[in-house]
Amino acid sequence: MSSANNLAFTALINTPGESPLSRDQVWAGLLLKIRSAETFVPGAISKTNVLSESIDPAGNAVTVREVVFRETGQPKQETVTVFEPARVEFTQSGGNISNVISEGGNGELYLTYIFEWKHPGASKEELAAFMVKEKGMAQSAVEGTIRSIRQLVSENKL
Repeated sequence: MSSANNLAFTALINTPGESPLSRDQVWAGLLLKIRSAETFVPGAISKTNVLSESIDPAGNAVTVREVVFRETGQPKQETVTVFEPARVEFTQSGGNISNVISEGGNGELYLTYIFEWKHPGASKEELAAFMVKEKGMAQSAVEGTIRSIRQLVSENKL
């Protein structure tokens, strides 16, 4: 039995009534999120510290960072790999997260977050309870990122 929850959440980036964001603006926002996670999830993360930056053998930018979670005050190290211009992957001991910009058939832009949340030793019932919470967190993360990017663009910060 798996001791992880795997799920994804997708949102349309340019909804009716909102000023449209370009793919480049959304990508710039995802790149900023690597260095300043607290800008996008201030309720959960208080600080981001970049520890190192490098390029992997495939030519992808790799950042090792620590994020400090408000709930615990403890830093958690993550390795972030950039697959320009579509995907950013965050790897940590507690799971993996991918942020993906995709395009629909009519040119619509979507933002999808794919999560693997590890829960070693959790029972089937415990995993189900975690999944309820994690679905809400996934939706909040995607929609919150889009809102943050839109605000940063409106303030000419992206």
